[in-house]
Order: sequence, then C-alpha cells, then structure tokens
Amino acid sequence: MAGLRFSRRPGADSRPDHGRRAGRVRHRHGGAVAASLVLVTLAVLSGCTGGAPLPPVFNAVFGLEDAESVPFRSGKLPEPVVEPGDRVLGLAANAPGQCIYLRANRSHRFIANCPEGYDV
Repeated sequence: MAGLRFSRRPGADSRPDHGRRAGRVRHRHGGAVAASLVLVTLAVLSGCTGGAPLPPVFNAVFGLEDAESVPFRSGKLPEPVVEPGDRVLGLAANAPGQCIYLRANRSHRFIANCPEGYDV
C-alpha cells in the first residue's frame, strides 16, 4: 500500500470547473441570448402592430415617431381638505405649521394645516 500514488486529490471531481474554458463558454451563451432578445423585440415592434398606432409609452420611452402622443396638461391640484374622521399622524418635517393626516378608512396620507392648538 505504501507504493500507491494518486494522480489527483480525492474528491476533486465533485468541484465545479472554474477554469478559463468554463468562463468563455458561459460568456458566449450570454451574448447569444441577449442578441436573440434584441431581435425578437425589434420584430415585435416593427411587424406586429398591424398598422395601428403604438401606445404612447413607446413614444415617451423609445422616441418612436409613429407612436401616439398625449399632450401635456398644466394645472394645479386642489388643496386637500381635512374631513371628519381624518387622523393627525404628526408634524410635516419640511412644511412648518403643517401636519400629516391619514384619511379616514383609507391608507391615503396628505399634508394640511395643523388643527388649532396642536403641538407634539
């Protein structure tokens, strides 16, 4: 038994191959998958619309000229009004004299003037 020699460590076959070849194969397949996804996306965008206009998101995100566009509207949101049942959560950190409220029976929060005599 003293003359036996192992050509490699026992249990070496159970380890994954982290050599140069494994890295190249993995990288080559990743590029092929990415290229396939790009080609499929372009095919869908170019041929599957059937002449109908694309949704507005395509114009906003990709800058496609044949997509619909929604004009910007300017205006002002109405000031929130405290209703019966709304609960004061605390003072607003970035708006002095204003409190954060929780709308009754909902998870909607809003900022409005603090009630008379409110102090934390």
